[in-house]
Amino acid sequence: MSATEKLLPLEKYLEKRSSEPQNFPHNNIDYFDRYKIIKNYLAREVYPNIHAGTSAEDGGIYTDHSIDHFNAVITYLGKLVNIDVNNLDKELKISPYEIYVALVAILLHDAGNIFGRIGHEKKTFQIIKDIGPAACPDGFEGRSIAKIATAHGGKFKKRDGELTKDTLSQLAETSSLGGISYRPRLIASLVRFADEICEDRSRGVKYLLTRSALPKFSEVFHQYAESISSVDVDLLSKRILIKYEIEEYDAKRKFGKGDSENCVEVYLVDEINSRLEKMFHELIYCKNFMYEVCPLNKIRADITIYSDNIDEIQESFELEQLGYPNEKFSFEVNYPNWKGEKIVEILNTKMGEAND
Repeated sequence: MSATEKLLPLEKYLEKRSSEPQNFPHNNIDYFDRYKIIKNYLAREVYPNIHAGTSAEDGGIYTDHSIDHFNAVITYLGKLVNIDVNNLDKELKISPYEIYVALVAILLHDAGNIFGRIGHEKKTFQIIKDIGPAACPDGFEGRSIAKIATAHGGKFKKRDGELTKDTLSQLAETSSLGGISYRPRLIASLVRFADEICEDRSRGVKYLLTRSALPKFSEVFHQYAESISSVDVDLLSKRILIKYEIEEYDAKRKFGKGDSENCVEVYLVDEINSRLEKMFHELIYCKNFMYEVCPLNKIRADITIYSDNIDEIQESFELEQLGYPNEKFSFEVNYPNWKGEKIVEILNTKMGEAND
């Protein structure tokens, strides 16, 4: 790390456990030093330029991909594996080497955006090679970590040529290097889900948002991030807890969404519904691979819409799998009256009552 950067809990854990060479494939290498080389290189050469890479593609302004985003994903990974910063000697359900692989995969997972958003997940091995032998002296190890990072999104081409979003199944269930075993599917699922839940108002560009200075098709991405007040992992109740706070003005208007060639307008509530459905879909997918370490199976969402003139609207939702496994959760089916246009009607009715 740089001299001024504070270590995150999982980084402290890796630093402590890297002094035990029997935990790692190459016992003559300090894996924490390697990790620092990789992170410092990316923080200096890649992350500051990601915005330019994504913007050059279509002129959009996307949510934050600075070092803060990667640190946040690391923080959420720590929550998923139940790290205890006050007791770094506590054994986790994931090995020290698997922690190293997961941390490097997180550092790489969105770094490919420097080349543009399309296919960014496939640029990970190129980036780790560019860092040089000090960070990746073993090409097999580097390629394995890159594959784990790549599985956080995109599609995989099967042998029959068909594309599938099931990227985790394409990884080995177990692998080994230098006599040290690790679980690629497990690691990739944890990285993927940590990235999925890593979203809050710190990722948006509030200054541009409040001044309507964003490209039209980028608006809802930043407004969605701005609406999230907290995301937490509750391993005891096996839930993700997420809270949204919305001002009435924002609930009643529409925001642009899409790309430079195809922009539609959507209500923020509908975007929240869509994102929650996706998050739950990712949870159901990832839990098949990460249950040994992280037995989450539900999402609780609390949504509050505020107004200066009327009582606030509060709703809570439990997203869980009911019935046959192929039946996906859907707000349209489960809560047909919780959608943007209905909320506007409710707000307008309440406003009229308040003025009487």
